[in-house]
Amino acid sequence: MTLRNTFYSLFITALIIYILYIAQNLLIPFVLAVVIWYLMISIAKAIQAIPFVGQWVPYPLAVLGAFICSFAILWLLSTVVINNVTALVNLAPEYEQKLTTMVDTAMARFGVKNPPKIADAFAGLDFATLASSFAQTVSSLASKTGIIIIYILFLLLEQHSFDTKLEALISNKGKLEDTRGLITKIARQIQSYLRVKTFLSLLTASASYLVLKWIGVDFAEFWTMMIFLLNYIPTIGSIVATVFPCLLTLVQFGTLYPFLFVTLGLGSIQFVIGNILDPKMTGKSVNLSSLVILLSLSIWGTIWGVVGMFLCVPIMVIANIIFANFTQTRPIAIILSRDGKVT
Repeated sequence: MTLRNTFYSLFITALIIYILYIAQNLLIPFVLAVVIWYLMISIAKAIQAIPFVGQWVPYPLAVLGAFICSFAILWLLSTVVINNVTALVNLAPEYEQKLTTMVDTAMARFGVKNPPKIADAFAGLDFATLASSFAQTVSSLASKTGIIIIYILFLLLEQHSFDTKLEALISNKGKLEDTRGLITKIARQIQSYLRVKTFLSLLTASASYLVLKWIGVDFAEFWTMMIFLLNYIPTIGSIVATVFPCLLTLVQFGTLYPFLFVTLGLGSIQFVIGNILDPKMTGKSVNLSSLVILLSLSIWGTIWGVVGMFLCVPIMVIANIIFANFTQTRPIAIILSRDGKVT
């Protein structure tokens, strides 16, 4: 009987993963809409918590303000990406020349004759095709953004009827209260995680911008935005967010001192915030093992790509809370937790 149950569990797990993979075009926009909806609710509550002013702001107006703020930020981010990608393409020949000079100098020091040419490495690239691909990607994102906005609007319109529907579904008062408590706990932890992560990402990006601007690194605004976004991805995001601006600094200036300063500056910021502030602040909202977060990053990245990497922690938080509330799955919650303590 135990072997049969194990087989059924593995089969259902594999089936769920398969459905998540093949239905990603349908599921990802909805899941993103739910995450943004949670974030908007957090912003709305933060607006109402503003001293002396928030108490006079009605909840619908606070939600409207959160909605406008969220999509104004998204519009700003997309504008920065488009403008900086265009400028980066225009400066590509200059960077290629600088990189060629650096490679030739390095090869000459090591006595290498007839070093490979940088131009030959880029000769096979069809920039027209790349530009077309980028345009298609932007178009796809724009179409998904429209779907996400529609989902968010319907979530906002129907959120007040959720409790009524829950009462109609569950007649037992004890089970109803348990379910309400479970939903409230999930909402509270997800909102807390998003608030903390947004604050830490904003702090990291702001400090990094000061370093990049002081040295005079090209596209400082673009790299700042990428640092902000990539810090939502555990572990790998902060590494990628540090490496690329440092490499551009080396190519741009062609000397070690600016490169070392930017590397030291960005690395120190990521280390202090990622290894000191982040564990203390997110530890209160996310009771997940670091190994579990790393594994979930790989799994969800494989299933849903970059979006899965962004969403892996919220998804695992929800799963862990649900596991902890059932006797059969409670051992799984204990394994997933940071300290073995689940409530």
